[in-house]
Amino acid sequence: MPKPASGYHHGILVYSPTKFVRLSGQLGTRPDETLSAEFDAQADQAWANVVNLLQSADMSVADVTKVTSYIVGAEHVGAYVAVHRRWTEHYLPPWTLVLVAGLGSPKFLVEVDVEAMR
Repeated sequence: MPKPASGYHHGILVYSPTKFVRLSGQLGTRPDETLSAEFDAQADQAWANVVNLLQSADMSVADVTKVTSYIVGAEHVGAYVAVHRRWTEHYLPPWTLVLVAGLGSPKFLVEVDVEAMR
């Protein structure tokens, strides 16, 4: 296998999970339902939303088995990678990065889709 193109593992093996969580794609909307126009702030908030949902299931980023990130605009890839790495730290879950023409609204610039198992 070739080395991963960025900070992730090609795959992960989970034996007999007792918990499985599949989140809907998380946007950068804050709890007060506002949204920054800045890409970095949206990406950071999307990950904060992911972590909040994982914590509500008594899980953490260390339980994540798959991440798919949807980004509007190739110019945001570097900024997204930095945010992604900050939230995943040393844990490198399998990860797919997809550049898209748009999301559900033109104001949304990033969406993070996660599955977790324990």
